[in-house]
Amino acid sequence: MGSHNNPSHPSEGTLSLESKTATTRKPRKQGRGFFLTLLIVSGVVILFMTVLALKGREIHNFTFKKFVINKALVALLPSEYTLEEAEQVRETVYRFYDNAKAEQISDADLLEVSNRIQGIMADDKITDEEAKGLLALIGEKKARDIHQ
Repeated sequence: MGSHNNPSHPSEGTLSLESKTATTRKPRKQGRGFFLTLLIVSGVVILFMTVLALKGREIHNFTFKKFVINKALVALLPSEYTLEEAEQVRETVYRFYDNAKAEQISDADLLEVSNRIQGIMADDKITDEEAKGLLALIGEKKARDIHQ
């Protein structure tokens, strides 16, 4: 019975203060790390979505001009096109995207032209009719949006 009254040894059935504190701190640190990770990931996602919402049009224009028009579109034009004709197609499409960058072209028209380009490039070749149809569509969109 003397050991029950000794303050240096805890009584049976009770936890010492040191062991109780050690077991409650460990899960809090793990939870805190998880919370910070979740907070950082959420912040990055929100930042990415904000940039995409504000700069999405510019990103679309840049990638289309840099990769689609310069690299793929000109390479897929009909082989009977002269260098001057191919350059004229490239310049016309390029100017359309420059006007879109200056916000003289509506989002709907930009999307329509981009989808047309993707559609005509889907079979890895562009016919003369498809190229002329694309140029006509661009001329129509430019004329309509500039007059509005």
